[in-house]
Amino acid sequence: MVGALAYRVGADGLEVVSLVAATPGGGVGTALLEAATTTAGEAGLARVWLITSNDNLRALRFYQRRGLRLVGVDRGAVDRARRLKPEIPLVGEDGIPLHDELVLELRTDVDG
Repeated sequence: MVGALAYRVGADGLEVVSLVAATPGGGVGTALLEAATTTAGEAGLARVWLITSNDNLRALRFYQRRGLRLVGVDRGAVDRARRLKPEIPLVGEDGIPLHDELVLELRTDVDG
């Protein structure tokens, strides 16, 4: 297996729940995201979307380069989750304090 993408389909579109490539930079993630976008379009869904944390700069760079746009910030979402799961670290990747969730989306409809 070279990669995997898990998604959920709902009234709000196709949500990318998880995207993992065994070897980053080899095009697998891009191919999986393109397949998800095609699946959404064929199902008549207007958007592909996902949530990531504010420290995940690698994901932000990856998704924005592939056309997804930042459409929302849930300030303090990780802080609230930490109340239920205290094992969530206070500091994330690159030493960035971990507090918020970011919503990115790619519109699959023509007007989006």
